[in-house]
Parts: sequence; structure tokens; C-alpha cells
Amino acid sequence: QSTDMSPAGSTASLPVSPLPEEPLFFKDGIKDECSVLKLQLKERDELIAQLREELEKAQCFQKALTSQADKSTQTELVG
Repeated sequence: QSTDMSPAGSTASLPVSPLPEEPLFFKDGIKDECSVLKLQLKERDELIAQLREELEKAQCFQKALTSQADKSTQTELVG
């Protein structure tokens, strides 16, 4: 029989120590980062909405120009 008491030879589970409480500055840093990310997300969503609105206006303007150009190239039938 072996009397080896090294951790590698031990089959008994070792007690697990609870995780130490995270420092307060770390928690505050995460909260601050979360706030910054939420603000960036809000700004991005607003920019997307603005760009979609501009795109819709540009598409309407383009359709109007295309329609006007089509009418100006039509020839009248002379009877």
C-alpha cells in the first residue's frame, strides 16, 4: 500500500473555498461600462431610424424623378 499523501494521489475531494467578494470598484466599473454600452446602443438605434427615414425620402424623390423623366420621353401620336 502507498502512503503517498500528495494532492495528485488523493482521491478525496478538496474543499472548495467560496469565491472572494469582488472589489467595489470592479462592480462600479461594470455598471459604468453597462451604462455606456446602453447609451451607445440607444444612439445607434436612433441613427438607424434617422437613416431609414432619409432613405425612404430619397427613394420617394427618386421615384418622382423617374416618373417625370418617363413622361418627358413619351412622344405624342400625331393623327
